[in-house]
Amino acid sequence: MTATRFFNAHLIDPSQSLDGIGYLDVIDGVVDAIGLGTPPNSGKFDQLIDCKKSCLSPGIVDMRVQPADPGAEHLESLSTLMAAAAGGGVTALACLPDTRPVIDEASAIDSLCLRASRIGGTRLYAYGAATKGLAGHEMAELGLMAEAGAIGFTNSATSINDSLIMRRLLAYSNMLDKPFIQHCEDHALTKDAEMNEGETSTRLGLIGSPSEAEVIIIDRDLHLLRRTGARYHVAHISTRAGIEAVREAKAEGLAVTADTAPPYFLLNELAISTYNTAFKLSPPLRSEDDRQAVIEGLVDGTIDAIASDHMPVDRDAKMQPFGPAQPGASGLDTLLALSLTLVHQGQISMARMIEALSLAPASILDIPGGTLTPGSSADFILFRPDSSWIVKSANFRSNSRITPFESHPVQGIVDATYVDGTAIFLRD
Repeated sequence: MTATRFFNAHLIDPSQSLDGIGYLDVIDGVVDAIGLGTPPNSGKFDQLIDCKKSCLSPGIVDMRVQPADPGAEHLESLSTLMAAAAGGGVTALACLPDTRPVIDEASAIDSLCLRASRIGGTRLYAYGAATKGLAGHEMAELGLMAEAGAIGFTNSATSINDSLIMRRLLAYSNMLDKPFIQHCEDHALTKDAEMNEGETSTRLGLIGSPSEAEVIIIDRDLHLLRRTGARYHVAHISTRAGIEAVREAKAEGLAVTADTAPPYFLLNELAISTYNTAFKLSPPLRSEDDRQAVIEGLVDGTIDAIASDHMPVDRDAKMQPFGPAQPGASGLDTLLALSLTLVHQGQISMARMIEALSLAPASILDIPGGTLTPGSSADFILFRPDSSWIVKSANFRSNSRITPFESHPVQGIVDATYVDGTAIFLRD
């Protein structure tokens, strides 16, 4: 038996409404006790760790990560992905299915999860592709992938635009009790688009994508959801209209959730004025009004979760004019620090941030994590929220080093990441 006590920690666990100085006891990788105040003088511990009032919270559950491996290991191998996750405080990550080959069969899920387990560290889960080859035309074998461990289904960075296919996907997802994760974008409105449509796109001479492209898909899917049931999740929501649609659907009682990513609450379309392709993302950076709506959605809980949206991109694919450049950027190394910006600005509380990064995504995906209640796996992080640093992609653990936040000052650093009570990352 191995017993460790972490004391003098600033505990933050929204699942138990804990927010204050206290202690955490871990025995054989499981939380044995947790509480505020002075720990009781009971039990013998192999190790006593003084946290020196650093924050201790459930580990981050990142629900939107592109792995690139297999198929594009030169961009990001599974090893570098998981090292970046551990260093970023991520104790569980959910991988999108757009690898090469696409994860649209049970064997592909088996293979990815087996390889990750051999590496160890951060827990890795996989989504199953909603359609074969992510082509959007023919449903994949959802049932077999669910049996193999798929935690949900998605067409990754492309929306299901065929309403009949979407209706069937929602019906099958409901039958299998798995969430459906939708990238909401009407292809007809976004074809050839280079950025958000508006005054800025006109001034820059770039082809715009109207914000309505997002809410059109959300509205259609909500109609289908009322007929079929299922759990429906809007990925990286970015527009005021889309957020309002989700807000109304929740008020109606539909099983709808949503996430966003740091670029959508920290940046707006004006960042593109330099034509820096690091700012080319999917969905595109929106207007300032949309950015404010994303923050409002995080504050009132309309947007449940924050994800990294980590997408390895070939540097050559970014070293092009803005139009043909590939969208995407790295996100794992900076997820916590960028999310803490909202806390430092007084927009959300620390507890709400941890809820959005940990408890909410674990609940949406129905996977372990997000809590430090006694009996749960000891997956947690130690971090200092006020430590400042400058984002330098050259220092990323990820092999994906293109970020829209290059040279951006941030506050908040992960000192340690634990999975099953074992340190998978310790800062030097």
